[in-house]
Amino acid sequence: MPPAALFSFDLAVPMLASRDNAASTVFNHPPPPVLIGGLIALFLSGAVFMQAVMYFQRYRHDLPMMKAVVFAVWVLDILHSAMICTANWKLLILDYGAFASLDHIAWPIPITIALTAITTAIVHCFFIHRIYKLSRRNWFITVPLMILALLRVASAFVTAGQMIRLRSYVLFIQNYTYIFTLGLAISAILDILITGTLCYYLRKGRDGFARINHMIDILTLYTVESGMLTCIATAISLFFWLFSRSNFVFLGMHLAINKLYANSLLASLNARKSLATKVTGSDRHPLPVILPHPPTSRMSTQQHYSHLGHTASKPLQVNVDIERTIQHDDVLETETDSRHSLRADTSRKSGDALDVLKDQ
Repeated sequence: MPPAALFSFDLAVPMLASRDNAASTVFNHPPPPVLIGGLIALFLSGAVFMQAVMYFQRYRHDLPMMKAVVFAVWVLDILHSAMICTANWKLLILDYGAFASLDHIAWPIPITIALTAITTAIVHCFFIHRIYKLSRRNWFITVPLMILALLRVASAFVTAGQMIRLRSYVLFIQNYTYIFTLGLAISAILDILITGTLCYYLRKGRDGFARINHMIDILTLYTVESGMLTCIATAISLFFWLFSRSNFVFLGMHLAINKLYANSLLASLNARKSLATKVTGSDRHPLPVILPHPPTSRMSTQQHYSHLGHTASKPLQVNVDIERTIQHDDVLETETDSRHSLRADTSRKSGDALDVLKDQ
């Protein structure tokens, strides 16, 4: 089968063996999905910029390592946006009307793939570190996830290198289709595994206490939402890559994947204070004061002490009152001890879930 068959999407278009004829026949118009995907990616890049600025304003006391990670993701996002603009300028402005050149891979495209792989690896490692903390340093879970993350980066770099060397979509698809497919498949599978593992360990910490269950429900829902968008975008890009390569939809979706991963990381970091507020309810009750009964008024207090002073003249009643007071103190001490024990047990069981909110 000639290479043109790899790009054919219209049965009325004749299959030509020549690479130039195939490109001019199939790519008979500029790829609008690249433009649309680039515009969506630039819009998401503005969200990344806002999230990064918000992070450095609100979390000034984070560890330098975490700040370096955020700064690296920010810089990678800016470079990725610059490559998107350069690629669209070349495809839609410089090469406008040159249909035969549409098969030529513009040099910014492979760079965007490499930058996306680096950003994806950083985000995956961030969430794998959370799994490492929640699983109490379980290397049997985190090591396979790290291997998959490194394999995804390696496949993306091989893809970028071969695209730069071949400079032709037809030749790349003919010889190295499986490499790009492997990278997208690993990325989607890794998103599912990370999200599922985080949800498992969070739900595992549920107990009979409403406050802990509410906290875990919030964290679980947020984990699913943060991992769902990246997984869906990667799966859509993989679908169009496998079944409809000729319309460049896979490339437009791939341009937005980098931004979704960056926003997922930064939004997860910036949501720590708001999630902690929802969990602890610190916006309503600044101090954990427990008042089982409303405070008595001054008049009732005076009446109470006057009543005690009045009954002090009766020896028998004094003995009974003292005995009752001692019993009441014992009850209070028992209740206090059980309450401290309950708080210690609650703190111990919810400690793993709170680690998700402490990534500095």
